[in-house]
Amino acid sequence: MKSPAQLLGLLLAALALTALAEDKPVPPAAAPVPSTATPLGESKKAEPVAVAPPAPPPAAQVPFTPLANGKVDDKPADPDVMELPKMVVKQKPRPRLTPEIMVTRKAFGEDLARQKFSALDQALNKFTLPLFGTSLAERALEDYEREKKEQLNADVQNMAKALDTTDPEAAKSLRAAAARP
Repeated sequence: MKSPAQLLGLLLAALALTALAEDKPVPPAAAPVPSTATPLGESKKAEPVAVAPPAPPPAAQVPFTPLANGKVDDKPADPDVMELPKMVVKQKPRPRLTPEIMVTRKAFGEDLARQKFSALDQALNKFTLPLFGTSLAERALEDYEREKKEQLNADVQNMAKALDTTDPEAAKSLRAAAARP
């Protein structure tokens, strides 16, 4: 069952829609009659009263809209519509792939070598034998990949440990999937 306040709100909405459709002002609504019956244990509370806003004055003298070039437009301006100046929007150009954005495996290894190894280590291992040794950049890449794999295995072990309590079979399959090369 709908409360009197809801019925009054629907009635006001219907009146407002019909008044807008006919371009007539909305008559003010009567105040709702407070209900005297209350359930046991509840105190009477004052309900908010919905009052229709006052009707706007008739639009007999509407000023004309000034244009951007200083002239006055001959059609009357609508007080509910705000006109903005014309604007042109230009799309930003797409970024180009530069060496700072796109890095090859060799350049990434050299950057890692500069970050991970000291200047002494870089000086001592500047030259490598092609058949027997690995370069400093390759060593840095191998360390990076090893650290990534160790981090992944640690994350999988933590998830599997949490999953052991609810589904031991899923935890076992998760560990097996992480152990595969």
